[in-house]
Amino acid sequence: MPGRSALRLALVAATLGALGCLWAAWCEFPVHAWNDIRLAPAFALRQGITPYPGAGEGPLFTWIYGPVPLFLNLPATFADTALGAIQTAWVINTLVLLLPLAVIFFGTPELRARGPATGGLALALATLLIPRPNLVFHVADHAAIAAGLLSCWCLALAERPAGARLAGAAALCALAVWSKQIAVFLLPAQLGWLALVAGRRTTLTYLAWVALWGLGGLAGFSAAFGWDHLWLNLVTIPGRLPWAEFWPRLALRPGSLAAQLILPALLLLGLRLRGTWPARDTASGRFLQLAALAAAALTPIGLAAFLKIGGDTNVLHAWDYLMPALLVAWLAREPADSPGTPARLLLVVVAALGLRAGDLGSLRPRPWTAHFTTAGELGAAQQGALWFPQNPVLSFYAGGRLWHSEDGVVTRYLAGVAVHAPDFRRDLPPDLAGVAYPSSVTTASTLPLLPELSREVRTPHWTLHVRPPPDGKR
Repeated sequence: MPGRSALRLALVAATLGALGCLWAAWCEFPVHAWNDIRLAPAFALRQGITPYPGAGEGPLFTWIYGPVPLFLNLPATFADTALGAIQTAWVINTLVLLLPLAVIFFGTPELRARGPATGGLALALATLLIPRPNLVFHVADHAAIAAGLLSCWCLALAERPAGARLAGAAALCALAVWSKQIAVFLLPAQLGWLALVAGRRTTLTYLAWVALWGLGGLAGFSAAFGWDHLWLNLVTIPGRLPWAEFWPRLALRPGSLAAQLILPALLLLGLRLRGTWPARDTASGRFLQLAALAAAALTPIGLAAFLKIGGDTNVLHAWDYLMPALLVAWLAREPADSPGTPARLLLVVVAALGLRAGDLGSLRPRPWTAHFTTAGELGAAQQGALWFPQNPVLSFYAGGRLWHSEDGVVTRYLAGVAVHAPDFRRDLPPDLAGVAYPSSVTTASTLPLLPELSREVRTPHWTLHVRPPPDGKR
């Protein structure tokens, strides 16, 4: 059958492309200080240091998200080296992105009935269609999307979800919210959908389950971290962060905004206008309808978060919900023996490969890790007295202690939460000999707080700021 041959060819091509993209992400991930900053709070959790410091406490982190991703990141804290920790974090990040998709693609009845090759093609295509930053940046949003997606899928599998399925979907929804606060807007979408397909009683039961799981999480996390600390870091600081300038912010990521907002809207509009909008008589149809509602509910709050200082396109979750649902709906209905099937399969694969041509055309032979070697040598020479403001994990492995993350200090400043000089210096190395920034950094935000470090020394990959020699000697 022509469709089967085309399916095999499409599967091989998409899989090779997906593996290439994963290799590119593996190579690039260590170079971004962002990933070091986002991993440090998990080290704090393991060391018995609160990742949610109160006013006047420290060390300061930039973790103003839910606790769930911290627990997911704990395996990385057992690595023997800073590089090992960062690379383990990449594995965790990638699994959080891909495992829920694998569950959906291989677990949806219509795709399962077509054989594992169809599920494999869907997973390979999804890897190509995941926004590129998702693979190279570690953020709390990924855990929220993973739990939210699985919650929607659990609800969509049954015509009238009930019992354990309803409770499980509610638990996943609560986990999504406890991963990233904006995921709370998923709940109205799910409640509206349940009211349409299952009636008032099921809807209220689901709401009660979500409230139960959510309040249980609140009780547990408040006991672990303190209610005041959670409120300050999860509500007060994010709420006080200033707005960015509207037009410059939109101009910052025009391609990503178009790909994640305009393109999905056009695809859904096309389905509606062509009369191919899936009905609710199949799991794939229900999943797409619920995903579309979730995307619509999450888009306004995602745009608002994007327009905050520091916001970026990781807060736009709409495409991450729609993309897997669109793939499931398409592959569940694509006839294996239709004359047009080979062309459609190969066209989609070629388009997906074309979107990732930049990565696939410039694959590196090895990961970008030379700066870790240099940092290790610098840290050993200074015997724990060197601070890496943008690389707190490097600081930890250099001296065995967690110090401030510069981004955490800056975030509190922007939110109007005072950081006093004694509190700031308390969580720096007591015999501070220098500060090390990546050589690409042009603005060292915390240096004005350390005026004694006025001498600049450039090394491979790093710029050191140290005390000048006495009497001008070198």
